[in-house]
Amino acid sequence: MELNSRPTYSTPIVEQATESDTPDLIAAWWDAFSGDFIRRIYPQTPDGRRWLERAFAKFFGPAPGPRELETKCLVVRSPDTGLPAAIAVYHVVPAGCDPARRSWRARWPRFDDLPDIREDVLAGFFDPMDETQTYLLGDRGYVYLEALGTMEVHWKKGYATALVKWGNDLADDMNVECYLDASPAGKPLYEANGYVEQDVSAVVQKQAGPSMVRPRKHHT
Repeated sequence: MELNSRPTYSTPIVEQATESDTPDLIAAWWDAFSGDFIRRIYPQTPDGRRWLERAFAKFFGPAPGPRELETKCLVVRSPDTGLPAAIAVYHVVPAGCDPARRSWRARWPRFDDLPDIREDVLAGFFDPMDETQTYLLGDRGYVYLEALGTMEVHWKKGYATALVKWGNDLADDMNVECYLDASPAGKPLYEANGYVEQDVSAVVQKQAGPSMVRPRKHHT
């Protein structure tokens, strides 16, 4: 057996997160998404924590029914602590999925009892993404990368690249497209991994970030 065939600490390993990871997932999430704008979406308050706890419980929930999206919460762990250092949330959207069942209101948990989570703020952030997905992908099946973040102390270690490639491999196995809404900082990474910015000016005038699609690997 070749020595190089065994993973080393320098090789990012992508694995499924578990419900027991939830406190550490929230810590990683808040570290990765700490800018002033994004903290309006995911406030770092007791209400914000409760909402994320509900979100991860939903992500780890039972298998979906036919034509419902399936969520996968992935991590790369720190080789020193074993705790999540980078996180990705993917949704596998089946062909023919009802837009209402893939909307942000279906993907994310209730918040009516959490005053810090504001519906107008969430709608302003998520609604354009839902509209661009429908515009670009129609009722086709695709893999949706909703969130990708790395704790600052673990930047430049290839963790985000490994998580993006995981989704690319899944989409290639399924022979479907990938979709995401990029941040300015993340856009070069996505472009390097096959994503292409899309013109969505026909349906939205203001976006938090560019809509990007990675084409199917094989065309029939």
